[in-house]
Amino acid sequence: MMEYRELLAISQIAIAGLLSAPGLWAQTPDIRPRLRPLSEQSASAKSGPGIGARIPDFEAVDLNGNRRTFDSLKGPRGLVLVFSRSADWCPYCKTQLADINRQLPRFLRRGLNVAAVSYDSVDILREFARRAGIRYPLLSDPESKVIRAFDILNPNIEKGTPRYGIPFPGIYVLDERGIVTAKYFDDDYRERSSAASILTREFGEGGVARGIVENSQIRLVYYASDVVLAPGQRTALVVEIDPKPKMHVYAPGVEHYLPIDWQMSPSKAWIAFPADYPRSQMLNLPAIKETVPVYDNHTRVVRDVAIGLEPELAGALDADRSLTVEGSFRYQACDDRECYLPKTIPLKWIFHVGQLDTQRVPEDFQKQ
Repeated sequence: MMEYRELLAISQIAIAGLLSAPGLWAQTPDIRPRLRPLSEQSASAKSGPGIGARIPDFEAVDLNGNRRTFDSLKGPRGLVLVFSRSADWCPYCKTQLADINRQLPRFLRRGLNVAAVSYDSVDILREFARRAGIRYPLLSDPESKVIRAFDILNPNIEKGTPRYGIPFPGIYVLDERGIVTAKYFDDDYRERSSAASILTREFGEGGVARGIVENSQIRLVYYASDVVLAPGQRTALVVEIDPKPKMHVYAPGVEHYLPIDWQMSPSKAWIAFPADYPRSQMLNLPAIKETVPVYDNHTRVVRDVAIGLEPELAGALDADRSLTVEGSFRYQACDDRECYLPKTIPLKWIFHVGQLDTQRVPEDFQKQ
């Protein structure tokens, strides 16, 4: 049987030929250029208290006219606090608030309550909550005092106009002391992380649309946090790798070897964000007197994909508004004696793309 270095050299020659072939995964960009320009309402967005900081004290009115504080809102393990532009005229906000409502039981099971703040009046929030069946507190901050306290007021809106006072939209995950443990703010206000993607990223919860590939070298499972998305929504894609006993794969950053590499096919219908590779283990290879970064046990890689807006989705959706998102995962498995030829596993997720919530409250309630 060939020694480790001999087979590695042979396999790298073969790989070089594969990578030079036109049209293969190696020539596709990892992240497509953003098609939609950032609006002035979202460029250089503020995101308020950082991870590890304590949020400021605040007080806002709920739909029953009660003044609520962090202490009255939090659950045993903390609070998911959402800042929204409007539950009336902002379709991305209304769609997000309804999405969070659908995932509310999953947050509650983890001891996290949920609340949302906007500059809307109590009447507007009450009407939206009634129509959408919202089961968590919607808080009215008509003078934007809470929004200012968090330092997320959007300064790009002209004073005296109906939309002055809105925040840069985002989500804080807070522990029971009010310390920020995670935050989700996007440069483009039209992109919103789904509630399920936050549960996947923060708590390791599994997803849907699972695919499984298994061979003598590894077992690979891939899935998404969501199966139903709205235009502009971000979902978390996950690839889980389990090398078979005595096997390892190389981690990104390794020199002279082929690391695992997760590519996404280019498309105008979605934006692929960089993959988050976990910390690797350092493996000593006595036969070649090298120490290299590898994954030799269960490894979970996560990346976000943002679904395009309606103009970008044109031509990409099937008749039932399903969207197929594709990518590939390359790896080269080795044991303590030899390296095997690299393999590329095709990945595919199918999402149903719904519509944004564009219904407004009756004119008597509207702020403009």
